[in-house]
Amino acid sequence: MSRPNIILLISHDLGTHVGPYGIGAEVTPALNGLASEGLVLDRHFVTSPGCSQSRSSLITGRYPHANGQFGLSHLGWTLNRNEETLPAKLRGGGYRTALFGIWHLHEWSLGGFSDVSEDVSVVDHSPEGYAEVASARAADWLKRNAGQSAPFYLHVGFWEAHRPFCGQTGDPARLGALDTSGVMVPDYLPDNAETRMEFAHLKESVAAVDRGVDRILRALADSGQAENTLVIFTADHGLPFPRAKGTLYDPGIQVAFIARLPGLMKANTRKDALTSNVDVMPTLLELAGIEVGSRIQGCSFADLLRGRTKLARTEIFAEKTYHEHYDPIRCVRTETLKYIRNFAERPALVMPSDVYNSPTRCSMKQDEDFWGARPREELYDLTTDQRERVNVIEHRTDAVALRGKLVQWMHETGDPLLAGPISRR
Repeated sequence: MSRPNIILLISHDLGTHVGPYGIGAEVTPALNGLASEGLVLDRHFVTSPGCSQSRSSLITGRYPHANGQFGLSHLGWTLNRNEETLPAKLRGGGYRTALFGIWHLHEWSLGGFSDVSEDVSVVDHSPEGYAEVASARAADWLKRNAGQSAPFYLHVGFWEAHRPFCGQTGDPARLGALDTSGVMVPDYLPDNAETRMEFAHLKESVAAVDRGVDRILRALADSGQAENTLVIFTADHGLPFPRAKGTLYDPGIQVAFIARLPGLMKANTRKDALTSNVDVMPTLLELAGIEVGSRIQGCSFADLLRGRTKLARTEIFAEKTYHEHYDPIRCVRTETLKYIRNFAERPALVMPSDVYNSPTRCSMKQDEDFWGARPREELYDLTTDQRERVNVIEHRTDAVALRGKLVQWMHETGDPLLAGPISRR
């Protein structure tokens, strides 16, 4: 097989809230179809529950504390200027590179793209119908660039499902008019009227993303390039709700990863190997035949896509330093355990303002889950406590080994948090 074209579709704040992961299958026919023709990773995680931070790992193959993206780009944080980005590496290797939609990293890092939409967002904003605009321009680019000999890398960022959700006006009459009968509320949230209305709005955002995916896939097919194009759909972190976005619990760091490349991966396949978005860049570089480089901290899972082996990764690591506030936490997650280390005294849940001000959060009981003192260490047995509610740190010897793994990872990746608090730039 010749070097594949690559399309990377990334959605804002979506987590795994799509049909292939059992959530509202009727809302995402395009993503359902993509999954049936390719591969779904059931345990794919991001390095951070923050937008810019997570995306920084995706396009550098390095952890946020190593590449400099400790917080959000529109709040002043930026990648180190010596970072090599995925689009730049691909462009240097002979790929045509294009970006449409939201990027959410500093402007200097756009240099890896030969084509950039004039409406590209490097900061947070919420234009109406963003998925429609981004996908339409990406589809037009595919049609205009069909038939060229050089392979391409197309990066499309959907605003959705960031708040405010599609059609959400805050008007109680509008909220009440939505059909909430078919929504699915995760078990870590209250199943009440406020949350169900919010998930009805979220459903509209997810549907908008799916329509964007469908438009791009149709344009790819029409261009005659589908057979040699790797299509990936993923998200930057979990849903914008309490105990998800901004936390290192699974709902904050687990995201969808759906991939299709005819001839490389078997159709309708699912894998439960642990993978991380820090692994995506080395995976794509390997498939493109481009040297990965020694600075990359992720590990390629190209063989997993090929169906040859189960990935040998036994744990994933994630972190948070800043979102809107300083909240330094690190974690290691294995197949059965999650160990979280909190490096500052903070309330039990520190939420982004959009989550904190949401109708769902306002409807929740203000108890120790919110305002209690956060423990220095947390340990959860994921085989019996998938909701990560029962901290067994004082009752399990497993913590010793996991604590050691986390500290070793921090040392090996040069985490400055080991030396003390990280100041805001």
